[in-house]
Amino acid sequence: MYYPIQIPYTLGKRFAESVRYAEEVVPRFQDFVICIWEMQPLSEREATVDHVILADGCIDLVVHFGERQIGFGGMSKTMFEDKLYLPRRYFGARLKPGAFHAATGIPATEAMDFFLPLSAIDKNFDERRFFDLPFGEAKAFFKEYVGALIAGKERGAFVPLFDKFSDNIPASASEIYRVVGYSPKQCQRLFYRHFGLSPQMALCVIRFQKCLEILTGRKAGSGDAMDSLNFHDRSHFIRDFKKNIGITPLELVRKYAR
Repeated sequence: MYYPIQIPYTLGKRFAESVRYAEEVVPRFQDFVICIWEMQPLSEREATVDHVILADGCIDLVVHFGERQIGFGGMSKTMFEDKLYLPRRYFGARLKPGAFHAATGIPATEAMDFFLPLSAIDKNFDERRFFDLPFGEAKAFFKEYVGALIAGKERGAFVPLFDKFSDNIPASASEIYRVVGYSPKQCQRLFYRHFGLSPQMALCVIRFQKCLEILTGRKAGSGDAMDSLNFHDRSHFIRDFKKNIGITPLELVRKYAR
């Protein structure tokens, strides 16, 4: 199953000293939602923490609680220089790749690399009442809202694809075209509609996340790891990794090692 890693949540010492980050897997949401997450400051002191948001194919429904903002957003490219301004609080739902379109009918390109306010989709959502709730009550209400958003919706053929490809990584975009049964042109169009990504970028994201699983110890690595990820050689592996995160695997370990 595809379960993307986000750093610095996993590896960042400075982040862990300043922010409590938690994820909750909700079984009744599992067809559409990877997890419900939250970020809470560990103190009420004002501080700024460096933050990296990795491209993972997901579009989240994000709540900036202190700023009273709620909406959908995802990243097609890694954002290296994001900042967290504490003591602000956040929570959200990380939707599976393709789930945003399946749940809303809106092309993923509307929320990938953009912040799409919830008010643009749901005029009946009472934001004033929602943000007047205490944090814990607002999060509980939010979970029920997410459940209502996906209730009765069909996943279709595209939401399961990242799970499928994560278990058996395609060797190339051409293999993706063959598996999904569309021409390259059709596949490009459909991937942008469902994921907000090209097939090649989707493949890069899946490979990159598998690399992170190995580097962070979530998945046992081995000498033939590059073969299992369908990299042609070590330079290809490093080049693809750096394309996604801007640094090499060794630089990543040095930067975030505790």
